[in-house]
Amino acid sequence: MANILIDPPFAADPPIKINVPAKTVGLVAGILGIIGIIFGLIALPAIFALNSVVSSANSFCQAVSGTNCAGTSSGIFFLALIGVLLGFVGAILYAFGGFRMYQLNRSGKDLVIYGLLVSLVGGILEIVGYGGVGSFVFDLIIAVVLYYLVVISRWPGDAPLVATGPTGGYGNPPGGYGSPPPPPPSA
Repeated sequence: MANILIDPPFAADPPIKINVPAKTVGLVAGILGIIGIIFGLIALPAIFALNSVVSSANSFCQAVSGTNCAGTSSGIFFLALIGVLLGFVGAILYAFGGFRMYQLNRSGKDLVIYGLLVSLVGGILEIVGYGGVGSFVFDLIIAVVLYYLVVISRWPGDAPLVATGPTGGYGNPPGGYGSPPPPPPSA
């Protein structure tokens, strides 16, 4: 039985047909994964700093006003931390999978897809923990486009999605505007 996440129904006949080599998509996924790892390494200390700042602001507000300050909620730190860690692990997975695709290893596709899924789950947990929907929307758009390209990418020797070669038109024989005129009739 096929995994619907790795082999979706639209893979055989995608709505937008473009020929994308798996090696190229793998390199792009690997580079985006490295960027995601760097952002994850930056986000990990930042989440601790954010928790510390919000917690101390809440303590200061309570000390000054003597009441509970509802406007300085510290969020759900544990969920935000788990979300950042999942995003980091997902970036490692799709970076590793992308570079495996670049080496023409077919199992890299699975790693890229699972890495994207783990990263998106981490992003949802980050939203629940501390908000920040804007960055998640950007991550979601990148993940959907990359997922689509990974699914429709073709390995060397696979049949292309779009027929290539001359189809006529200016400069493309046969029958195009750039083709030579037919020979004169013989008498």
